Amino acid sequence: MIEQVHSSLLKLRDVYRSAVKKQRLKKKLAEYNHRLKLNVPFKSLWEAKKQSDCDISEFFLYGFYNMSAAQRDEYITWTRRALLAQKVGDLDAPLTIPGNKVLFNTIFAEFMRREWANPSACTPEEFVGFLRRHGEVIVKPSDQNQGRGIYKYRFETEEGALELYREMRGRGGLVEQLVSQHPRMAQLNPNTLNTLRISTYADTDEVHILAAALRTGIREGACTDNLHGGKGCACPVDIETGRIKAEAFDQDMTRYATHPLTGVRFEGFEVPLWPQVLDTVRAAARKAYGLPQCHWIGWDLAVLPDGVELIEGNWRQAVDLIQCCQGGLYHEMERLSEKI
Repeated sequence: MIEQVHSSLLKLRDVYRSAVKKQRLKKKLAEYNHRLKLNVPFKSLWEAKKQSDCDISEFFLYGFYNMSAAQRDEYITWTRRALLAQKVGDLDAPLTIPGNKVLFNTIFAEFMRREWANPSACTPEEFVGFLRRHGEVIVKPSDQNQGRGIYKYRFETEEGALELYREMRGRGGLVEQLVSQHPRMAQLNPNTLNTLRISTYADTDEVHILAAALRTGIREGACTDNLHGGKGCACPVDIETGRIKAEAFDQDMTRYATHPLTGVRFEGFEVPLWPQVLDTVRAAARKAYGLPQCHWIGWDLAVLPDGVELIEGNWRQAVDLIQCCQGGLYHEMERLSEKI
């Protein structure tokens, strides 16, 4: 009798939670419909969510409301991303290689041209000397993502540099020399480092290049181009040609035919040194394959006046960045993940 009562209470709890979840989702749907001037019915969202466990932002960003079930099934959602990463053994922890910027810079030094300093591993004099020599640097926490905690620092006094040293020492962070980008890339936005995201999957025989995107800052005064930090936008790049193949988008699902700050047209813009970009990610992905749990990585790169430089690698990379405006990668990744 007690077991039956307990079972009934659990069922009631689940029914209540499901009802609350639906009410919250309906409220969010109304907000998205209002903002995007749409009239998508709840049934469409609920069916897509049951199929792929998409969240509401993915539902609208990918345009699931205009797709059949088969078309929606082509996409990697955040939940599917986690399952794929788990399947191939890629972990998500701040102390793992791509998840920690200090470890990444150490291991992938051959693909970098910028100087950097780790205040936890150098003397106060070395740190101050680094800042004085470069004048302006980028400060980065070692284990954050989405551009969080990144800012520019300008050397003015030794006392100020020592204060930064004491603030950062022992807390996991680094300072890096500013990167001078290719003049063609600077046309998009000269105030931010406009970077590429290249998604790769490496197995024992081959490095597969899955998708490419370009990011650029769109906020006045911002020093990063990060899409999810709300300071940038992204656009898909054709892997074969290195040309942008569609308009850009931001995290609020606003679309841009031209850059809002410089007026440069996105579609048709050609990334310079594209063959070298692909050679660099292939070599980096092959090296990463020799490390633990490093199969599926999103590489961030900068194009310099005379070459290409790795900025960082990302486990459990942003799947919206590599799929929006260029199609889903779920079935391709499912197929590739069978071979490690």
